[in-house]
Amino acid sequence: MRLIYTLFLLLTFVSVDVAGQRKTLKLAQSHIDVGRYNEAIRVLQPLLSAEEVNREVYVLAGIAYLGDPGDSEYAITLFDKAIELYPPDEKLSRKALEARLFKAQALHLSHRFDEALKIERELLEITPATDKDFITAINREIAYSENALKMIAEPVSFQIQSMGRAFNSMHNEHSPVVSVDESTIYFTSNRPLEGMNSDDGDYFESIYASYWRDGEWTAAVPVELPGSYYGNRATVSMSADGNTIVFYQNDGAIGNLHESRLVFGSWTEPTPLPPPVNSGSNESHASFSLDGDRIFFTSDRPGGYGGKDIYVSHKLPTGFWGTPLNLGPNVNTELDEDSPFLHPDGVTLYFSSEAHSSMGGHDLFFSRIDEEGKWSEPVNLGYPINTVYDDKFFLPTADGQRVYYASRQADGYGAMDIYLITFPQNDERSLAVVARHIFDEKGMPFSDVIVRIYDNENNLLQGVYRPNSLSGKFVSVLPTGKNYRMELEAEGYERYRETFRVEIREVYGTRSRAFYLEPIILKPLNQEDIDGKAGLNDSE
Repeated sequence: MRLIYTLFLLLTFVSVDVAGQRKTLKLAQSHIDVGRYNEAIRVLQPLLSAEEVNREVYVLAGIAYLGDPGDSEYAITLFDKAIELYPPDEKLSRKALEARLFKAQALHLSHRFDEALKIERELLEITPATDKDFITAINREIAYSENALKMIAEPVSFQIQSMGRAFNSMHNEHSPVVSVDESTIYFTSNRPLEGMNSDDGDYFESIYASYWRDGEWTAAVPVELPGSYYGNRATVSMSADGNTIVFYQNDGAIGNLHESRLVFGSWTEPTPLPPPVNSGSNESHASFSLDGDRIFFTSDRPGGYGGKDIYVSHKLPTGFWGTPLNLGPNVNTELDEDSPFLHPDGVTLYFSSEAHSSMGGHDLFFSRIDEEGKWSEPVNLGYPINTVYDDKFFLPTADGQRVYYASRQADGYGAMDIYLITFPQNDERSLAVVARHIFDEKGMPFSDVIVRIYDNENNLLQGVYRPNSLSGKFVSVLPTGKNYRMELEAEGYERYRETFRVEIREVYGTRSRAFYLEPIILKPLNQEDIDGKAGLNDSE
C-alpha cells in the first residue's frame, strides 16, 4: 500500500496522554509496517470504542483500514473524525495536514478522484513552502489522481479472471513464473505451512507449484527444495523449459537471488547467483533473456537513481556475469522500480514503477530497447490492468495474448491474488511457441542432447536448447513465417538434422495450442561409426 511508504514516516504519534495508549499505538504501527492490517485493527479496536478517542487513533485506524481494498470508504469516515478534532480556528499543524492528505488518498482508492484532487490542491496552497518533502508528496498524489482520470476514461480491452482456488487463498499470492509452454506455474504465498512460521507468529513466504493437467490447473503444492532454511523464499524467474528456477531468499539483513535446477525429478541444492549480480544490497527480482546471456534484476545498491533500480548484466565468454549496467533515467526514477520481465522477443521489458505515469502505487509499464541500446519512454499498460493499488509481477506469454500477474482486487480471495488476462485475438502472431519431444532407440525420454535451431535463410543461430530430463521435451520461441533448420548432437548417437517452417497463423497460443513438431527418435551409432565414420541423418 503506497501511503505507508510515502507518508508513514512523516507521522510520529507522541502526543497521546496515556502510556497504555502510546504502547497500543506503537504496536499497531509495527503491524502496519509489515502489512498486518487486520492485527493493527484488532489492537486499535478498544481505543476506537472508548468514550473519548484521540485523533491520532482515528488516523492510524484509517491507515489500517486502507490496507484492505474494500475498506477505503470506512477509512474516509475515520479520517473525517480525526479532521473534526482539529478546531477550524486552530493553525493547521503537520498532523492536521497529514490527516487531510490521508483522506485524499482514501478518496483516491475509492475512485473519487475529483474529490481527492480538490483536497490535494487546497493542501498545496496552505502548506508552508519550507516543507518541501510534504509538498513533493502532495504533488505525487495530484499526479496519481490526474493519471487515473485519464486512464479510466480510455480503458484497455481485455478479459481478466482469477486463477481460482488452485492458486489463491486469503493470504498473499504473487510473483507467478510460467514455463514457456504454460504447463507449469510457480508462485509465492505466505499461507500457513508447517514449520515455517516466523518469530512474530506470521508465516514466511514459500514457493508453490501448479501443473496443467487434463485441461485444468492442479491444486498448488509446496516446492521442496533440498537443505534446511528458515525465512522467506519467493519466486523470481524460470528457464524456458522449466528446469531451472531462480528465487529470492532473505539472507540475514539483506535479500539475494538463488537458483536450483531440476535433475531427474529432483531439485539441486540452491546456490546464490554470483557477484556482481548479488551484492551487499538487496536484489529482489530478476529475469533472464531467452538465450540466458542477459539478466535483468532489481537492486537498491548505491549509485542508482533512488529506491530500487533495474540493472542488466551480460554473460561474459568466461561464463561469469559482467559489470551490471543501470538501465538509465528512461526506466529508473527516484522512486521504486521492480519486477522486471524480459519478453521472449528480447527487446521488450515489462516492469512496475511507483513513478512515470502511475495512477497510484506500483503500475505496470513496458519499454523497448533500440539498436543503439537506448530504452524508450515507458508506456503505461492502462486501466484496468493497472489499478489504484499496487500492480506487479506482469508475465505475458510469448504470443502476447495472455498475461499472468498479481494484483489486489476488491473481489479477490483476501490479499494479493494471481490473475490471468486474455487480450482480444489479433490476425497474426509475431512469435510462436514450438515444442518437441526427443526419445532414444528404446522410446525413453532423452535429455543428454544439444539442440540448435538456425534461421535457414541466413544461417543465424536462433537458440540452443536441452530437453527436460523427465519428459524429453524442449521448448523454443521463434518468429513466424520463416524456415528453420534443427540440428541435434548427442554422444553415441547419429547426428540429426531437419528443416521445418513456422507458418503465420491465427493463433499460436500455448498449453493445448502450442506448435508441436513430430517426436524425434535418435539412432545409436554402429560400430563403424564409432571407429570414426560418423553418420548423418537428414530429414529434409
